[in-house]
Amino acid sequence: MSYSLQYIDHFTKPRGVGEVVPPDASSEVKHEGGGCFDNIRLTLRIDNNRIIEAKFRARACSGTIAACSALVEKIEGLNLVEASILTPDDLAEYLGGIPDKKRHSVELVIKALSEALKGLS
Repeated sequence: MSYSLQYIDHFTKPRGVGEVVPPDASSEVKHEGGGCFDNIRLTLRIDNNRIIEAKFRARACSGTIAACSALVEKIEGLNLVEASILTPDDLAEYLGGIPDKKRHSVELVIKALSEALKGLS
């Protein structure tokens, strides 16, 4: 599978790079394996149980950068329940598909979201 136009766009022009200061929720996750040593920090601003701002910092492969960018674009405006049920497949579809070798990227980004939301409980 080749890289979709959405994937390339999110990788070359990532949205939401930076940090929400101060965050209402945050997480830091890592992936090591398959040649990638991805580190993500996800920060969220929440108001009335709705994500109103999401930002990320990443030292990561192209797949994880694209997935982070897609995630922050997708979750801004969602309520916490809507955000909590997102899956790696949802994110892969939002990116127009991803190669199997980049599957870890969408899984890691959804893990970062899950960890950040878990901190709110």
